[in-house]
Formats: sequence, structure tokens, C-alpha cells
Amino acid sequence: MAKLHTFCAAFVTFVAFLRCSVCVMHTQVEAEREQKIQSEVKEIRKVFYCELCNKQYKLAMEFETHLSSYDHNHKKRFKEMKEQQTNRGRDERQKREQLRHEKELQRLADAHRQQQQPPSLTSTAPTEVDSSNTTTLPKLEQRATFKFGFSSKPAPSKVSSGGAVKRSKLSVFQEESDGDA
Repeated sequence: MAKLHTFCAAFVTFVAFLRCSVCVMHTQVEAEREQKIQSEVKEIRKVFYCELCNKQYKLAMEFETHLSSYDHNHKKRFKEMKEQQTNRGRDERQKREQLRHEKELQRLADAHRQQQQPPSLTSTAPTEVDSSNTTTLPKLEQRATFKFGFSSKPAPSKVSSGGAVKRSKLSVFQEESDGDA
């Protein structure tokens, strides 16, 4: 009989355990169901939410009234105006930056052309570039030639007029009386 009593006690404990397990599982299922219902309600309520004004409405009629209200339309126009000004300012900055970049490239190209061009006086004037971006330079034939350094030999005259100009030989290191020889 003791064995039967022990067996019955174990059986009752086992049944109680199963009931608790079923209850726990049942409560989990109920919790999941509640959570699912709540998420569906939130989805439905999102339909009646105005993000621009940050307002929630419960009825479709209230939401429609809000959408046609002066307050909502005023905020909508103000937001659009701010976006347009932001876009316009950004576009103007990009345009100014583009022009600045083009001018810098033009300056670099002009400097490169001047370096590549040989320094001869008989060459023609440089080709005409966009006159709005550059200044006009005098013709190369009209510029005076500057010579630097010490030389005992005179430079040949580049002026090709009919008469030849005779230059006296001068040396920095000789005395004036030696120059008449």
C-alpha cells in the first residue's frame, strides 16, 4: 500500500506539473496574441498620424479635418519653402565653386602656355583667349628687353632699322682710358 500511495503522490505531482506547463504555454500564447493585436492596432493608428504636425488621430474624420486645416497646410508650405531655399543655396554654392575651379584651371593653363612658349621677340602676339577672364598684354615687340649679368661682349641689336647702331665696348673691370683702344 505504501507503494501505491507513493505512486499516487508521484502521479498527482506529475499531473500538476503538466498543468503548470500547459498554463505557462497558454500564457505565452496569450502574450504573443496580445502583442500581435497591439502591433496591428499601432499599424492601423499609423494611418491616422500626421508626421508633419506630430499629431495622432483616432478617427478618420478627425484626420481628414486636420489635413484640410490651415495649420497643417501652413506647416506644409513652410517646410516646402525651407527645402527650396536650402536647395537654391546649395545650387548657388556649387555654381560658384565650379566657376572658381574653372578660373583656377584657366590660370594654370595660361601659366603652362607661358612656360612652354620660347622667349623670342620675333614671335607673334599670343592667341586671343576669353577676354572676360584675362587682361590684355602688350605685344612682345613693344616690350623693352632687360639684360642682367656681367658681360664684356655687347648683345647684338635686335632692332632692325636701316642704320646700325655702334656700341662701344665697356667692361666693368676696365678703366675708362682702356676703352678707347
